[in-house]
Amino acid sequence: MPFLNGLPYPVEETAFGYEILAQQIPPPANSAEGDLPIVQTTLLACAAHHSAVAELCAPLLERQFPQRITPWAMHLSTQAPAGEVACGLWRELDDLVFAVFENRRLGFVEILASADDVLTALPRALMSAEMAGVRVEFRALLLDPSLASLSEPLTAFLGAPVQFFSQGSALALDAVDLTPESWRLEQARKERLLKVRRQGAIAAAAYATLLLAGWVYLSIQSGRLEALRKEVTALQPRVDTVLDQQTRWRALAPAIDPRRFAVELLFQTCQCLPTPETRITRFDLGPGQFMVEGEAPDAQQAVEFGEKLKARPELSDFRFESGQPVILSNEHAQFRIFGK
Repeated sequence: MPFLNGLPYPVEETAFGYEILAQQIPPPANSAEGDLPIVQTTLLACAAHHSAVAELCAPLLERQFPQRITPWAMHLSTQAPAGEVACGLWRELDDLVFAVFENRRLGFVEILASADDVLTALPRALMSAEMAGVRVEFRALLLDPSLASLSEPLTAFLGAPVQFFSQGSALALDAVDLTPESWRLEQARKERLLKVRRQGAIAAAAYATLLLAGWVYLSIQSGRLEALRKEVTALQPRVDTVLDQQTRWRALAPAIDPRRFAVELLFQTCQCLPTPETRITRFDLGPGQFMVEGEAPDAQQAVEFGEKLKARPELSDFRFESGQPVILSNEHAQFRIFGK
């Protein structure tokens, strides 16, 4: 940057920026066809040493890095009348600062003597502004409220009405930013770290909520299980009584249930014989089961007899098991069927 060549410190230790105040393309004079036009640009360049910026922002750095550092004069320019030329006068620490704004752009700034000598120093400042090409026909004077005692003499001298500005003026977001790049990187790193911490806190809160929900669910289920255990314990004597009655009923069923009588079972079995040639040779009755053994003219009738036993409604309480018929020497088929 050419405007940084005269600084007493290295460029890498400097925060700088510029603002374009005006641009114009003068009419070509004796230029060959195809030559690029010469653009005349008026720039406002600002530069600050990093150590000076750090010293100035020391109170802020104790909490966080500032997001933007812009000269106060550029912020004040946002309160100047749009499209007009205005000037401003305010205090900065022990200094008195005079500035000229054109169409809400800072065009000239100079530090004056004390407030007691401001009327003496102003003519010299106005002459410096004119020599720099800045217009000095002002439509308004932006005055620091702490300099209210100078409003009347300044109005008479400059011929412009006084407008007291607010310290909380709108920020000039398109103005020069003198924030060091290292600060931006460090602030971005802190923001990333803060974001990670927030995400970790959210994840930890979600995990804790999940654990709490799981603990509550397990507590509820444990309470239900304990209630069921108490209910089962209370009902156990009744269950034992019912089971004992069922056992006795099963033991007495062959004696009191007509469907379990040996004569009835034999009768129902004989009703399932497919042909008169199929004969029952043996019938055994035991506790809860019976066995039928016999001969059939062929294997097909033996199998058919077993299927009829299974389909007999009166024998539906029994589950029948039968193997393959055995072919005898006389070509008859011997069968054996168990009903349980």
